[in-house]
Amino acid sequence: MLKMGVASETAMVIKEHVARASQAHTHPAKLSVLLSLLEKLFGVMLEELIPGIESKLGSKIWGLRGSADLVFSNVVFEIKVDLKKELDDAIQKLIKYLQVLHEREPERRSIGIATDAIEFKAYVPNLKHGQVVDLKEIGSINIAVATPQESILWLDSYIFSQPRIRPSAQDLKWRFGPGSPTYSIAVDELRYLWSEVESERDVRLKLDLWAKNMEIVYGSKPELSSFIDHTYLVTLVKLIVYLRLSGDDIVREDRVRRALTGEYFSSYGVANLIEEDFFAWIMHPKISSEVLKLVCNVAKELLKYDFSQINEDFFKEIYQEIVERGERHRIGEYYTPEWLVQLILKEAVGLWKEKNQGFPRILDPACGSGTFLCNAIRIAKEELENEGKPPDQILDSIVSNVVGVDVNPLATIIARANYLIALGDLVQLGKQIIIPVYVADSIKMPKVLTNIATKGRITVCEVDVDGHPIQIPKSIIVQKDVLSQVFEAFKDATSAYRLRADRNEAFEIFKRRVSAWLPMDEFEVLKATLNTIMTLIDKGLDTVWIFILNNVYAPIALMESKVDVIVGNPPWIAMRYVENKNYQDFLKQQVLTYELLESAQVHLFTHMEAATLFFCRSSDLYLKDEGLIAFVMPRSVLTGAFHHANFKRLRKPKMKLLKIFDLEDVSPLFNVPSCVLIAVKSGETKYPVLARKYAGSLPEKNVKLVEAAKNLTANDYMYKPPAISVGYSLYHDKAKQGATIVPRNLWFVDFDIHPTLGVDVNRPLVKSADDALKGAKDPWRGIELRGNIEAEFVYATLLGGDIMPFGYYKLRPIILPLELSSIGCRLLDVNALRNRGFILMAEWLERAQMLWEKNATERSLEDYPRIVSWLDYMGKLSSQNPKSKYFVLYNTSGTNLVSCVIDKKSLPAFQVLKTKLIPRGFIAESKTYFFETNDEMEAHYLSAVLNSNVVNDMIKPLQPRGLFGERDIHRRPFMLPIPEFNRNDQTHIKLAELSKRCHAKVASLRFTKKSTAGMRKEAREAVKKEIAEIDKLVSQLLGL
Repeated sequence: MLKMGVASETAMVIKEHVARASQAHTHPAKLSVLLSLLEKLFGVMLEELIPGIESKLGSKIWGLRGSADLVFSNVVFEIKVDLKKELDDAIQKLIKYLQVLHEREPERRSIGIATDAIEFKAYVPNLKHGQVVDLKEIGSINIAVATPQESILWLDSYIFSQPRIRPSAQDLKWRFGPGSPTYSIAVDELRYLWSEVESERDVRLKLDLWAKNMEIVYGSKPELSSFIDHTYLVTLVKLIVYLRLSGDDIVREDRVRRALTGEYFSSYGVANLIEEDFFAWIMHPKISSEVLKLVCNVAKELLKYDFSQINEDFFKEIYQEIVERGERHRIGEYYTPEWLVQLILKEAVGLWKEKNQGFPRILDPACGSGTFLCNAIRIAKEELENEGKPPDQILDSIVSNVVGVDVNPLATIIARANYLIALGDLVQLGKQIIIPVYVADSIKMPKVLTNIATKGRITVCEVDVDGHPIQIPKSIIVQKDVLSQVFEAFKDATSAYRLRADRNEAFEIFKRRVSAWLPMDEFEVLKATLNTIMTLIDKGLDTVWIFILNNVYAPIALMESKVDVIVGNPPWIAMRYVENKNYQDFLKQQVLTYELLESAQVHLFTHMEAATLFFCRSSDLYLKDEGLIAFVMPRSVLTGAFHHANFKRLRKPKMKLLKIFDLEDVSPLFNVPSCVLIAVKSGETKYPVLARKYAGSLPEKNVKLVEAAKNLTANDYMYKPPAISVGYSLYHDKAKQGATIVPRNLWFVDFDIHPTLGVDVNRPLVKSADDALKGAKDPWRGIELRGNIEAEFVYATLLGGDIMPFGYYKLRPIILPLELSSIGCRLLDVNALRNRGFILMAEWLERAQMLWEKNATERSLEDYPRIVSWLDYMGKLSSQNPKSKYFVLYNTSGTNLVSCVIDKKSLPAFQVLKTKLIPRGFIAESKTYFFETNDEMEAHYLSAVLNSNVVNDMIKPLQPRGLFGERDIHRRPFMLPIPEFNRNDQTHIKLAELSKRCHAKVASLRFTKKSTAGMRKEAREAVKKEIAEIDKLVSQLLGL
């Protein structure tokens, strides 16, 4: 058996194995090379799991047997010569093997692996009434393609070996994250256990409250599957921290139970590491014994790690992967690489210290898993130790001055765990620790009211709970230790009330705990709050409210006390993806309050980034005057994007931008280009501002700063915002975005052609287009429609990628329930179609409606209960004029602007074998913008201007950038002063004639390249002479 740390030897073993496996052309030969690999790498041997079964099944069951008290304890291998060709047979064999194993040992969980010794596919059985009905794939790897490390980790996650492994984030993700056998089996079990208690009101409440928080994180209401995923990871984190702190090398059920409830940690002085939060549903009495059995089995698998070597990076990879599974619209990352965090803290703390003494109070208002917090703790510890401060003072200083908030409950649990690990030996001082990381919305404050009390007025903060106001005196909220004591008293009182339902007893317990040091006015408010909580308990709405109250008021306390430095990576999500209307209205009001948009610009709200509002509001609420903020931001804020223009002025609150880190040329980093903005809360921003451009390739994403510095160059330049043209073209408001024809697999089609009979041109047989199926995302992935359709409903369209300079690659057939008339396009619903005799289109639409009702989001169904209404989102379909003769089209987004003219009255037919099918009309789709006109010369004039290098280059500074270059185009070309077409202007006429000549040339081209970029290059090459002439004329046109 090799030592896994010897990377070169491992790589050689796998390379030699792949070569041998490729030459093995029989099942015995494949088995032999696989046996050799497993023995060399892991020191394990395959065995016959059920000796003698060959006579019954016709083959032996080869596999590995682990301890019966693990999450899974049998791994069955089915070995094939060529897995791609024999996969179906392998699956059928595994179903038989797994059925036999289940019948003989129903208490054991088994996994099946189909392999040809190079490619491996893992499955778990889907059991119904004791029968294996099918298999679910949970992971796969091709070791000829994967790195040696990935191959080792994948294989070892299915093999019972390797005790006392040095823990790493990557290792944890492979062994316990999505795609691992432990994750797949544990999550399935949690899903089943949820079904056992989901009807319980207190359990449902936890899901609803969690979803309310996560709607802010994701932009839309999350699925139940995300809640189960988060529950799994929270449970894993609790176990890991417990094993790390306890040093236990055996699993004891009583200790595991106390770790899950948090009692284990609070009994040793860590008060709030684990609270009775949204994930406490797993301890419901109905299922707690089954949960404990599952969790103890997971804990036994975790014991293979040497937890004495764990650090704060441990959870990063698995956290990001699990959280990303639930998100759809966020473009940022869920953790910031270590080197960048260290760079930001070094710069921010250094700048603060230029004018201040001591160590700053630091807040991360969107702390995620706590990377900024942990690095700040490391800096503070080192500095305070160097000053000779005793450990108890160092601990007090850190928990008072390094604070985090996040609305994601999963993130805060991981951040608290990391915070505790980062404290190191300081946790051994015997002092109670309240970890200052809170589950709250940093930018939305609870209500602050003034109440009449016995001795005058008292300021309280209020949260509404199921119609009941819960109030806490503001004077208590701003005292962290006092607030903690109040909530401990609440917990004792409510625990007694849950047991005996005696309010007088509960009040006496609470009074005994707090009355000696609490003023009467405050006691009266808190007694009323306790009474409300007990009323909620009577309703079956459990003590999760104490957890919420213990966290939700943190922003008020922070707002009162303020901080010296704010750091972090705020959420990057466009406002249009925030589906909760009430929250969107709140954000819109805040955007106007902070003057990020003027009231006349409210139409730009959907393009706004949450990150810019977070920057301004965090500074306003929490930052002291002369304090510093350093945030990781999408680099689009530095471009000429119109909706970011006001943000760059930093007027509210007044801030002076000190420095920019431009990270566009660093990789790997984020999935969109990024930057860091560092500003001070005083003075006024004046440009240009110093920017430092970092560039280089890192060996991996999450390296330390000392390692990153070896691979990055840094060059300074002076940044000035791109000038935004004030002379908009008259075409700006006339250019429109096409219709949002999604989900595409319901409307984009291919003709289902019979090899001999072809297609019926009057009632063609169509099916969901292959391209649409490949590009479909959850929950529309895998949904395919097929059927005959009346030819009257076959239209043509183009996507942005289909457009070439002065032409297009191919028209795409789409089917739409449209009726064209002299007054416009009218969408027909099922009844209207049937009344007109269009039975086939009606049947297609009925099926589409059923799929819409099953898969659309709750918000979409509320706003658009009928799918035909969704097709006409914002009137983008019905507003297209069927009478206009010409469309000037250009791409909605992309690195380069391209345009063509569509003659709607002379559309080419779809060629179907020897038959031609003429589309009913042309419909512009949302990936294109269009301008309608009846003047052919005007259409070609505009297309020439849009295809010019001059306009393409001029809009570059106005475009946000994606990972592969500039992206959104939208109406930006018409932010330039492009004049309206004038037949009497010879420059205009010349441009139109050049466009017509270019269109003719491109139409005759036979493209040899496959990619969009390649074909566009060919098109430009074919008309490069004309484009050079067009560029000269457009330069004159724009006065350049």
